[in-house]
Amino acid sequence: MRRFVGLLIFVLVLSVSTADAQQYSIRISSNAKVVGVGRSVKINALVTDMNGKPAAGIEVHPYRNGKRWGAHEFTDSTGRATFPVPLPVKETAKISVAVCPMKREFDEKWIWAQKIVDNQKIYLVKQFDMPEAKGAKLWFSVDDGARVYLNGNLVKEMHGWNPVIPVEIKPGSFIKGTNSLCVEAENGTGPAAVLLRMDFDGTQKDSIVSDDTWSVYTAKPAEWPSAPTAAGDKARIVFKIDQSIYTLDNWPAIRYMFARNTGLEVPEGCSMSNILSVDVRNRKLETFKRDEKRLIGIQWEEWFTPNNCNWSTAPAVPLMGFYSSYDPQVARQHLIWFIETGFDYILVDWSNNIWFSKSWDDIGKGTHELDATTTLMMDELVKMRGEGYVVPKMTFLIGVSHIRPEGPNAVNGQLKYIWDHYVTNPKYEGLWQYLDGKPLIQILDLGASYVKEHLKLDDRFAIRFTGAQQDTQKQNELGFWTWMDRVPVPTPPTGKTEALTVNAGSFGNGGWKAADARGHRGGATLVEDWQLAMKYRPRFLAVHQFNEFAGQIEGQPAAPPNIYVDSYSVELSDDIEPTSLSTPAYRGDGGWGYLYLNMTKALVDLYKERVPASTVIAIASPLRKQVLTDSKVDVIWRTVGIAATSYTVYVNSTKVASDIKENHAVIDLTKYKAGSIRIKVRAEGTKTRYVLYHDKDAVRLKYPVPAECYVDVENKR
Repeated sequence: MRRFVGLLIFVLVLSVSTADAQQYSIRISSNAKVVGVGRSVKINALVTDMNGKPAAGIEVHPYRNGKRWGAHEFTDSTGRATFPVPLPVKETAKISVAVCPMKREFDEKWIWAQKIVDNQKIYLVKQFDMPEAKGAKLWFSVDDGARVYLNGNLVKEMHGWNPVIPVEIKPGSFIKGTNSLCVEAENGTGPAAVLLRMDFDGTQKDSIVSDDTWSVYTAKPAEWPSAPTAAGDKARIVFKIDQSIYTLDNWPAIRYMFARNTGLEVPEGCSMSNILSVDVRNRKLETFKRDEKRLIGIQWEEWFTPNNCNWSTAPAVPLMGFYSSYDPQVARQHLIWFIETGFDYILVDWSNNIWFSKSWDDIGKGTHELDATTTLMMDELVKMRGEGYVVPKMTFLIGVSHIRPEGPNAVNGQLKYIWDHYVTNPKYEGLWQYLDGKPLIQILDLGASYVKEHLKLDDRFAIRFTGAQQDTQKQNELGFWTWMDRVPVPTPPTGKTEALTVNAGSFGNGGWKAADARGHRGGATLVEDWQLAMKYRPRFLAVHQFNEFAGQIEGQPAAPPNIYVDSYSVELSDDIEPTSLSTPAYRGDGGWGYLYLNMTKALVDLYKERVPASTVIAIASPLRKQVLTDSKVDVIWRTVGIAATSYTVYVNSTKVASDIKENHAVIDLTKYKAGSIRIKVRAEGTKTRYVLYHDKDAVRLKYPVPAECYVDVENKR
């Protein structure tokens, strides 16, 4: 659910990369030649330079059948990198790994005035000398609109959301001596920035770029559109190019910026490894019996499309890599995970797709893209059902059309479209989630306007209005369901519970950096929330959430300022989709791997037991990769399910504490050398059918084992 303001795109993915254009030798091997559909194969790569020396710190990309697939990684000090690559379809997968020439930094930056305000107009100026006549090519992009003048003559006018089309400038447009490039730019609301590049004689060796060497004026200079004589302020760099605020389909650097995105062919100039063949075979998926009285749903995003969301601020890198929601194989891998986790329905996020719309006919490109990617997921459900799989049902979280008085009409128009295109479409028969004989729809309404304005909505649906942070907003007392709570509260608050949402993480009243925010905490947040799920046993239990992977760019304006929502970092986020354990992302160095998906499997298994018999445990502190500098550490854990008779703590497989009756233990670190250590806690007298691995998918065990969990930390006392 998008709460941040900004126009984000899918293609901008470059943050850290190699600057090397040299060739490398790459050899890869795998841990298996045969895997089942939806499982991962582990690819090990060794990268050396042309002198045979290990190449450290090199960004390497896995490919499947000649196209990008899987998280990018960086080689360690020995030149090695490991890729767990999910394989979602039956095939002989041809796996290879590439090192591609990539720039570490781009010259051009997004710039604006020192202070960004709504309804603002600014004037940017760059003066430069031309000792001889040259032709040039001008590349330009802006949010929201601008006019570019060269020596007082208009050469380009553009508005955001339009394709980038370069302008050819003839040599006669320049003068010998001092020239001026002037940009008059305007912003409506939200982020604002200008990006410009002018390459002389068609090369990037001699260029003028937007950066902080430009002068900026917030009042129109008297000489405009010629260069003013009075000095201006220094322009502010708002974003790097890899943090763009809308589509840059044709920018000169695009081939570098695309390099991490899945589905693309190998760029020119890359060093390639040998090719491995992996036989991906069909298998019977692990399934759970569906109980219509107690359904579990997963909140899912389909918004990784050009005009919706990108990966530039992702807290971690998914195992499939920076994927597109238009890729049916991404949808299939998600569905395999959903089926084997035990989710009964999928809640698709359409919550912000008609903001400010007068009607359903008034929707923009981004909303059409959400419809297309949702249809793709529905089509994949049809395919998998036809293959004999028991697939989840589908329902949507739509939104109220804010501000405009035509809001109810826009919502009803959307409901009619959903009814005609999805609910009653014979192709999708039996795939919609129902409630009391009607197709279920949730409507996000953070202001409770259905009570205030008495909206008259399509009564063919079972409509459940949905809010957020019900533990403080108390909308559950009005019958609202919830998207995410800081601490779960039931709907209704008394009596038989209809709905409850459990969270992998939840931001507080001041966003993710607020004191009352709850991050992943090694899965402890999920475990604590599941304690309430076991207590209330709702008819609809929603899991918040699978794959938002979005957040605010550092320094981006927000309302109110400095409030970070959606996602912030590896710890302060709420996603559970498996990620790389080691790849750096926007804020952080490596994600959570399979841990939260494996933990959710174990929790769903516990929840669906006729008589609860298993236990799930999570280490809340210390956190993974936490650097421990004190001589002692207090290990804290949380459990749900059958209570343990006692707990045992291990360090590097050695028992260090036993017969613990509380949920914490103080461990002496002075006995261990500096470096990585593994702390493990076992709940004695318990059982589970899932091992909570971080680095691989947990398979449901035939015979249960004691419930335990572990965390890897750095001992640097």
